Amino acid sequence: MNEYKSIDSHCHIYCFDKTDYFNDLPLFDYMNFYNIEKCSQIAVNESDNENVIRVVSQHPEKLFGIAYINVRKMDEYLAKLRQGVKDGIFRGVKMHPYVEDYQLDDPKIYPIYETCLELDIPVLFHTGVLHFNKWVTASDTDNFDAKTSCIGYPVQFGNVLERYKDLKIIFAHFGGNFYPEFLSLCERFDNAYMDTAWLDHYSERNLPPVTVQSWIEHAVKFLGSQKILYGGEDIYPTDIEKCNLTRAQKDDILYNNAKRLTVFDKGIIINR
Repeated sequence: MNEYKSIDSHCHIYCFDKTDYFNDLPLFDYMNFYNIEKCSQIAVNESDNENVIRVVSQHPEKLFGIAYINVRKMDEYLAKLRQGVKDGIFRGVKMHPYVEDYQLDDPKIYPIYETCLELDIPVLFHTGVLHFNKWVTASDTDNFDAKTSCIGYPVQFGNVLERYKDLKIIFAHFGGNFYPEFLSLCERFDNAYMDTAWLDHYSERNLPPVTVQSWIEHAVKFLGSQKILYGGEDIYPTDIEKCNLTRAQKDDILYNNAKRLTVFDKGIIINR
C-alpha cells in the first residue's frame, strides 16, 4: 500500500467493476492498494449518469461523481445536475466536445458554464488530439463521427476563461499535444488547472519523448503545485511520489487540490 493518501480526480464509471489499468481488478482494490481516500466516477453518457448516482449513493465516503451533460437536452440535464449536486452526488462536470459534436466556446454551451459557476463546481475537459473516429461512449441517443474541429483548441479555452474568469476548469492530460499553450493558460488564469491522467500516452508522443516525472516537474516549476491534480488512467500515486518535488508539493497534487476543487467537504488540508 502507498504510504500517503490521495484522491483520484479522473476515473471513469466503467472502472468500477473492472479497472483496466489495474490488472482488471475492481475499483476498490485499486483504491486500497494505493491508499486512495476518494475516487471520482466520471459519466460520459446518460446511462453513465444513472450508474454514477447508484454507486456514489452506495459509497459516498469513497466516491464522488462527475456528471455528463447532453448539450442537446440542456435544460433537462442541467436540472439533473442541480439535483445531483444538492444530493451530494455530483462534484463536477465532464465535457468532451470531440465525441459530442460541439464547439466549447459556442454561446449555446454557455448555460453549462453559468450553471457550474452558480453551483461552484469545476468543469473537467478532455484535452489533446485523439486518433479515433467514433467513441462507443458517446451520447446514448446520438451517433456522431468525431470531428477534428471539435477537439478543443487552446484559443477556444482562452475565449471561455476570458468570459468566465471565475469558472474552474481542469484540463485533463496536461493539455496533451497542446501542453505549452495550456501551461500558459494556467499561468494566466487563476482558475485554470491541469490533471495528470493518461500522461504516459502523451509523454511518449512528445518529440523528444519525456518522462511522466520530468513533465510534472516542469509544470510545477511554472505553475506551482496547487494547480495540478492527480488523475489516474495508467498514472499512479507512486508516479507522483517519484517526482523530484517536496513532500508538500506532492501532497498538493495527490490530495489537497482535488479536495479543494472537487471534494468540497470540510476537512484538514495536508501540510507536512
